[in-house]
Amino acid sequence: MSASIDELEFPKASVTRLIKASLPEGIAVQKDARAAVAKSATVFVSYLAATANDYAREAGHKTVSTNDVVKALKAVGLGDFVDRLMADLEAHTARARERGLAKAAERAAQDEAQDENENEGEEVEEEEDEDEDENAEDRRGGGGEEGDDRSGGDDPGEPAGAQDPAPMDVDDGDGSSSPKRLRTD
Repeated sequence: MSASIDELEFPKASVTRLIKASLPEGIAVQKDARAAVAKSATVFVSYLAATANDYAREAGHKTVSTNDVVKALKAVGLGDFVDRLMADLEAHTARARERGLAKAAERAAQDEAQDENENEGEEVEEEEDEDEDENAEDRRGGGGEEGDDRSGGDDPGEPAGAQDPAPMDVDDGDGSSSPKRLRTD
């Protein structure tokens, strides 16, 4: 991959933020100085990455590891930065792990809340279904006591299990409906 330094340059806002964080308050940095730092950072990172890649290839790896970067820092004469780099890397990894755990816990809480809402809806539906079944049975005359004329199928002339026809909802003309029985006389 061959790209010019201008194509690889870090975003100016990020470089400016890093410069301001590294210097004491009240220190002004000229525009040309910020551009020079941005280009220098791009060259440094590119060189360090290429050197680390060489160490990865020597080890027979296709992926650059932390150990390859440490070796590259030592090779370019910046071995003094290794301890700080490792401490910052560990802190970054811990923060990333905490964020991941927090997101996982948040997702689990949302899933649990959603499951509870769905279960409540199912319970309400089951109760409504039971109420509808009881009401339909009452309308058909089922559930009556022994000897009750409304319980279908007790007449010796009727086949076992025969019941009155189920009610049908009929539009009353005002937008509502009420159950009506079909006559089978």
